[in-house]
Amino acid sequence: MRAGLFAAGLAALLVTPAFGLNNSALLLLSTVFMWIGLTSSWNIISGFTGYVDFGHGVFFGIGGYTAGLLVTHVDMPFWYTVPLAPVAGLVFALLVGYPLLRLRGVYFSIAMLGAFMAMRELALVFRDFTGGSGGIIFKAVIDRTLFYYVFLGIAVAVVLGTVWLRRSQLGSSMLAVRENEIGAEARGINTTAVKLTAFCVSGAITALIGSLWAYQTAFIDPAIMFRDILLINLALMVTLGGLGTVWGPALGATVFILLRETLWGTEGEDFLLFFGVALIVVVLVLPKGIVGSLADRAHLARARRAGKEDGR
Repeated sequence: MRAGLFAAGLAALLVTPAFGLNNSALLLLSTVFMWIGLTSSWNIISGFTGYVDFGHGVFFGIGGYTAGLLVTHVDMPFWYTVPLAPVAGLVFALLVGYPLLRLRGVYFSIAMLGAFMAMRELALVFRDFTGGSGGIIFKAVIDRTLFYYVFLGIAVAVVLGTVWLRRSQLGSSMLAVRENEIGAEARGINTTAVKLTAFCVSGAITALIGSLWAYQTAFIDPAIMFRDILLINLALMVTLGGLGTVWGPALGATVFILLRETLWGTEGEDFLLFFGVALIVVVLVLPKGIVGSLADRAHLARARRAGKEDGR
């Protein structure tokens, strides 16, 4: 039934542009898809392994600058740079992940935040190469339908990949690391390899999305590509939907973006106050997020029914 619902929803999304949606609607939907990809990728390292990454936006910036520098300095066509952006994110994840993933808990989170801030400062300092605060200008390509399908494809691929990962041996090893890393090591799991794999996959996906977003906006600078608000939004969306769940990040991203776009025009910055209060309520009532808490309640209800049947 779940597969059928997913296929029906995907089919509806595939034909949606044919109904004459304007560019604003297409941009909104592509933004939702982009954030589904970002939150689902962040969930791989922060939700599945328990290593909460407060500096994950560094990969978004690396992807955007990889595309921008190759287009402007090497005169490479943009779509040729798309496969290279996740490679750059993967290489950076390998370089910083191996030493930083030895840290645990808040120490890893702070270290990644430091890496994020350091890369932003480097982009500002090396202005002859990166353009500094003046940024990099792309040739504007306004094709909302194209980016609608591109981000939809990424969102579907990342979510389905997460479903597969959750059911795989690798996914089980990630969850073992999250629950008890020392115990996982005692069971023979190579926790370093598991954590590094999750970190690299998550970083590569985010870098890919960053490169596409940069091309869509046609202008990048350090303040845009290395944004603090991206880190906050990732944590908010995933917490809302359910950290460590498969569908939670996608649901959280969808609810957050649609609410923001609905309320922003009428309430302005009051949306932040509204959403902050709403998030506090959700955390108190549904501490594992919408998906996680509802799943727990469903399991509890089934257990109670099974207990009553056994009692009979």
